[in-house]
Amino acid sequence: MKKRTKITLWSILFVIVFTVSALIRVNLLGSAPMRLMQVKWDDTVGTIYNDLNYENDYGHKYDLYVPANLDIGNAQQLILFIHGGSFNSGAKEDGEVWCKYYASKGYIAASLDYSLQTVQEDASLVRMNTEIKECVNAINEKCKELGYTLDGMATCGVSAGGTLAMNYAYTCAETSVVPVKFVFQLAAPADFEPSDWDILKKVNKLDTDAEFLSMMTGVNITEEIIKSGEYEKYVDMISPARLVNENSVPTLLGYGLKDHLVPRELKYKLVSALEDNGVEYDYFEFPNCNHGMYRDLDMLKQFLELSLEYCERYF
Repeated sequence: MKKRTKITLWSILFVIVFTVSALIRVNLLGSAPMRLMQVKWDDTVGTIYNDLNYENDYGHKYDLYVPANLDIGNAQQLILFIHGGSFNSGAKEDGEVWCKYYASKGYIAASLDYSLQTVQEDASLVRMNTEIKECVNAINEKCKELGYTLDGMATCGVSAGGTLAMNYAYTCAETSVVPVKFVFQLAAPADFEPSDWDILKKVNKLDTDAEFLSMMTGVNITEEIIKSGEYEKYVDMISPARLVNENSVPTLLGYGLKDHLVPRELKYKLVSALEDNGVEYDYFEFPNCNHGMYRDLDMLKQFLELSLEYCERYF
């Protein structure tokens, strides 16, 4: 009994030390990437419109960042940031630093809330994509109200937000009320073959591939559909790597080579799809980064600089 108690105490101590170390690490390093984008914001830089409405079933809102001194006579462009959080957490405020950064460069920027799998009943990636489209409609109308015309946009995001950014760019580039010209993302899952995603199943307390795919697609996927292989067509409709075609927009992507959350081989499926379809893309590898992308600040600096080059090139 004493031995078991001793082992338990050591286990608890290990968890405490691990947790404290992780928190210290995030505190020291977590803000470092943000410092590359930090903007001293005031009225001379731009105006923020918080908690604006867009059409959706759950009262989600968005924030709009409008640069100062934009020429109303010229068409403007939008950078839409989509937050991450494993599709079950996060908020539009996570995009504040990103939006201020791109607004300071002269681009209208926005960040939105969308349905989360831990909150809403039907929070499939399909619903999220629809919500993003409705948000873009609202942003376009708000910009018109402010006197601005939008003639192009880019979607961007980190992790799950990067997935949604790609899904919107690859499926709605031409049907979006503001045409999508390119997409950029960091650490985004690119494929949702159920067998690759035990980690998300555990997070969402799901036991089977069918349950996982039902949650992700909003379709009632049965065990029979899984066994027959018919499920593949449903994976196709939510996986960026499978949505790429010869008409897909230019893509800027970056991945940490020490990412233990997103299965490592998935990024190569995306790169292969872009390559095979002749899509213009730039791929950054962050050799020392895990999923949090806290290290390799030199690479992140290059990534951000290239995102601005994309703005010049494709807008």
